[in-house]
Amino acid sequence: MMNRQIHNPLVTPTFYFTVADTVPGFVTGTNQELDTNNNNNRCHLQGSPTHAAVIGLGLSGLAAAVFLSKQGLDVDVYDSSNKPILRQQLAQQLPDVQLHCGSLAVEHWRDDSLLVVSPGVPLSHPDLAPLLATGVRPVGDIELFAQCVQSPVIAITGSNGKSTVTALVGEILRHAGRRVAVAGNIGVPVLELLEDDKNDIYVLELSSFQLETTWSLKPVIAVVLNIVPDHMDRYQSMDDYVATKLKVYMGSTRMLLNADEPYILQGQQSDREQIFFSAATPEKEQDYGLSEINSVVYLCRGDEPLIAAEDIHLAGRHNQLNVLTAWALASSVGVADSQIKEAVVEFKGLPHRMELLHNFNGVAWINDSKGTNVGASVAALRGLEAPVILIAGGAAKDADFTPLREAVEQHVKAVILIGRDAGKIQDAVSDVVPTRLAADMSDAVTQASILAETGDVVLLSPACSSFDMYQNFEQRGDDFRRCAERLL
Repeated sequence: MMNRQIHNPLVTPTFYFTVADTVPGFVTGTNQELDTNNNNNRCHLQGSPTHAAVIGLGLSGLAAAVFLSKQGLDVDVYDSSNKPILRQQLAQQLPDVQLHCGSLAVEHWRDDSLLVVSPGVPLSHPDLAPLLATGVRPVGDIELFAQCVQSPVIAITGSNGKSTVTALVGEILRHAGRRVAVAGNIGVPVLELLEDDKNDIYVLELSSFQLETTWSLKPVIAVVLNIVPDHMDRYQSMDDYVATKLKVYMGSTRMLLNADEPYILQGQQSDREQIFFSAATPEKEQDYGLSEINSVVYLCRGDEPLIAAEDIHLAGRHNQLNVLTAWALASSVGVADSQIKEAVVEFKGLPHRMELLHNFNGVAWINDSKGTNVGASVAALRGLEAPVILIAGGAAKDADFTPLREAVEQHVKAVILIGRDAGKIQDAVSDVVPTRLAADMSDAVTQASILAETGDVVLLSPACSSFDMYQNFEQRGDDFRRCAERLL
């Protein structure tokens, strides 16, 4: 069923402060209207703060400190690390701003202070507890952006597929001649884009961490692509994680909803325009889905075929849904189907996401290092028809690997495991498929090359984060690529 009638209200996670849809002091409507003119005037932050405590000096924290300084605020920066490079980065851009290293406890709080928390810092951090207990509402860089942006925003979140959909929507809009900026959890920090704002529209990829501290964003359309258990080392429960994802709909004009996902259908709002997408045939004219016509799978809107699945370059049913979602988002802001189709046909995907590296001796090597949770790896496996040698493992983030069993049993010949929590995956799947442990990526690739036969796929899709062995998933994917290329 495409339009399931579930009308539960959005839920605020138990560890956040309740906020009304309209926040006092917020200039409403400015980032909703498609014909809004840009201006580069200093923006009016809610509450007119004169001081900010920025917690966490990552990319977004540094961008927030720079932005707030340019807005005329006194800024103090706090970071738990004491790395010299942090002081150097801050001193180069903000020589007058003080960096407090070690504790994240704010030392100089005023009645007109603003608490800015970087996405990498959990709101449950004990150093933040005294301030949060007084009712101070933390904000992040996306919230600051939301209070200042004058152009319309498309907001995209979900457990998997965010970057692919965000990048594709950006490419479609560029192809259609729009001045578009793609940012958020992808590309440059979003606040840097307000420096010289000449953009017609923004496409934002938003993580759950960013949504925790976002309250005022009013997208023209928002979507939650999917929700599977992830970051369970950060959230008290699955309900908290779901509620955080659904916050993206809180101020949206239109809602794009995945009709196949019960968690997402909890976010339906009867007072909003709602568009649905699904892997099933669409039931309504405005909804999107997949239909088989003369034995060919088509992406459709209503009963109208838009493009044959075989004409897109991204592998797997999950990527067909990603393209379908991007099509719906672009169409909702006025891009013609013909322009969308041209951009979709040209789009080759992003690195580390079901990226075909090469075929060697009849074996395909695919890099899906961005598969950092169980749901992503399950989707990757289900999108492949050939037998798979799976390389998986890393830091589990308190994940339950039981849902991996069925996909592994159906699609995988052998699993080669790396990383800190390799044993947890081995415990979950060793009774349905042969498993091996590897010392590192090089060893895993060597073992995979011995096991693989003509017609097989060697797939790196770890179902885990990379931080036990690598700086990020990109470095992990690059290591896999280097090791695989040595076989050529």
